[in-house]
Formats: sequence, C-alpha cells, structure tokens
Amino acid sequence: MKRYYYQIATISLFGLLILGSSCGSKTETKAKEQTSADSPPSVSGVKPENLVKLSAKEMGELKVQTIEVGSSALNYSIAVPGVVFPAPNHVSIISTPIDGRISRISAQEGQVIRQGQEMFSIESLEFGNMVSEYIQAVSEETFQTSRFQRLEQLVEQTISSKSELDRARSEFQRAKTSVIAAVSKLKAIGVPEKEINAFKTAESIDPTLKIHSPISGIMDQRLVELGQSVNALQMLARVLDISHVLVRGYVSPEDARFISAGDSVKIMRRQNDTFEMRAVVTSINPGLDENNRSVIVNILLATNENWPKPGENLHLSIETSSKIEVISVPVEALTYEGNDPIVFVQINESTFEKRKVVVQEFREKYAVVRSGLDKNERLAATQIFSLKALSRFDKIAEE
Repeated sequence: MKRYYYQIATISLFGLLILGSSCGSKTETKAKEQTSADSPPSVSGVKPENLVKLSAKEMGELKVQTIEVGSSALNYSIAVPGVVFPAPNHVSIISTPIDGRISRISAQEGQVIRQGQEMFSIESLEFGNMVSEYIQAVSEETFQTSRFQRLEQLVEQTISSKSELDRARSEFQRAKTSVIAAVSKLKAIGVPEKEINAFKTAESIDPTLKIHSPISGIMDQRLVELGQSVNALQMLARVLDISHVLVRGYVSPEDARFISAGDSVKIMRRQNDTFEMRAVVTSINPGLDENNRSVIVNILLATNENWPKPGENLHLSIETSSKIEVISVPVEALTYEGNDPIVFVQINESTFEKRKVVVQEFREKYAVVRSGLDKNERLAATQIFSLKALSRFDKIAEE
C-alpha cells in the first residue's frame, strides 16, 4: 500500500515539473515576442540616436501624417556668381601704328567719345615720308595718264607707233599701282579718306598723324602724356561702349551639363534683390577655367541706365530648359538642425529616422532635394517640430 502511494506521489511530482516547464516556456516565448514587437527594427547604417520611437500614447496624440517621396521631370534654376566684362565689338584699344611723339591730346578720361573723333596727334617722320610718297605717286599718275591719252590720239592719227603706246600704257598702270599702294599704307595707319584726298592740294607736308576713335563710347583709360615718345603698336587709351556688356557666369561642372545656349537668366546685384534684369545664355565655353575650375557661360546684355558696369560682381539665376528628374518635398516637411536641413523618414508605423538632406533650391512651397532621399520612401509631413523635440529628448535621456 505504501508502495502504491509512493508511485502516485512520484507521478504527480513529475507532472508538476512538466507543467511548470511548459508554462515557463510559454511565458518566455511571450516575453520574447513582446520585446521583439516593442524594439525598433534593425536599420542598416542608421545610428540609434537618429531614430525616434513613438509610444502608443504619442502616436495617438500626434497623429503624424506621412507622404510618399516621388520624383518628377522639372526645369530648375542654378544660382551662380557672375562678373561683368566689356562686350566684344563694344571696346576699343587705341594704339599708335607708327613711331612718333604725342603732340596733342584731344580727349580726357571719362569723356564721351564719338565714332571718328580725334583723340591724339602724333608727330612722326615716318608718317611724313608716307605722305610724301603718296603725293609723288599721285603726281606720277597724273603725268602718265596725260602721256598715255596723248599717245592714243597720235596712234589714231598714225603719227606715233603702237609700241610707244604700249610702253606708255605700261608706265601708266605702274603709276596707278603706286598710288593704290600709297593710299593703302595711309589707310592702314588709320588716315581717313577725306584727309588722304586733302594731301593732293596741300601746299606743304604736315607730318602729324591724327588718331581717331573707331567706336563711340567713354574713354576710361589714358596711358600717355603730352610730348611723350611712343613706339609703333603702343597702347594709348581705351574706349568703352557700355550700352552692351558681357556677363560671365561661373558654373560647377556638375551643373553645367544641364545648361544650354538660350536658357533664361535672371541677373541681380545681390541675392534676393528686387531689381533684376532678364537675358539668355549666349554661349558656353567648352573647357574649364584654369583659375577657378568652373565652366564659363557667356551672356551678352544690353545695359539699363548704364547698369551693370564692367568689373561689377553679380548674382545669376540660370533657368535650365533641360528636363531633369528631381525629388521635391513640401517645405513644411523640412526643418533645420544648425545649418543642416533635415527630414524625418518613416521606418515603420511608430519609428522615424532623422536624416540630413542636401537642398538644391526652393520653389514656391517645395524644396528640391539633391541628395539624402530616395523615391518611394515615406516621410513625416506634420508634427515636424514635435519629432525634432522628441529626438533631442531621447538623446538627453540616453546621456
């Protein structure tokens, strides 16, 4: 009988052990499942301090709304610095074509100059010799023309031979060529046609060469003084026509590939200036500028009330005509941490990642994001400041 009770007790004890083990296993499994559900998911490359975990109560109170990140093909603007230069064909370097001495200065710096206006006078022995050659050539041409015409009449009357007429014709052509050569030399050094014709009737030779301006504008530089000796091709002054200027914009190679000739440009004195001018990209240099490693875009611009002026620094906004896939997000979804723009990307229903992004530009109510976001990700569109405050609170709590 005792033995029977002993077996029953043994079996009961064994059953209790099995039951306890089973309950403990279920409790442990349940705890593991609960821990797994409460822990944030494993996100590769994300620092724990950048994860914001919302409790059930916080989710109910905040009711964070999210949007899906998408991309679209848009025209966008590129902000670049610019510098003003004199426009081609609107700037003239005044130089002396021959050796001589400055005998008169007829224009001063800052003075308005008309096209063809006399600016300098140069006394030159070389110029005097050129005028003398021209007068001699004209005299010889006059004599040979008269001789040739007289022989033509004599040949018609059979008084002179045809060979004499041929010889006269040859000498006439030679004299005519000498005049053409002498005129070409004078024109090459800037003597106008009117002055050349006046040499024929002049009683004496004046070895004074007058230097005229080839364009209208303003003299902004004068590099010689009265009585100064000058050499051929030496620069005397510069004349600027500021009705047109050349604006050069310096664009990074990454952005330059989106710019084409004809793209619209907004030109301002400084960033966000209310006064602006509109123009188009005239041309693009094919290589990088050696000094700043940038691509130069050229913009020919008609000035407005003498603005802008050569040498001035400007802000340019080039609106590209190339369709580019860009990611844009609402401005409300963006906040800042220091100088860095950040967004909150949703990892799961209750977890958000605080992530830095690079903003290319702002357009109306949207920010164009260059990097930091991918298509089809979801990010918080509301309660941004609350998420930012919770991220700071979690960081302080960890410390």
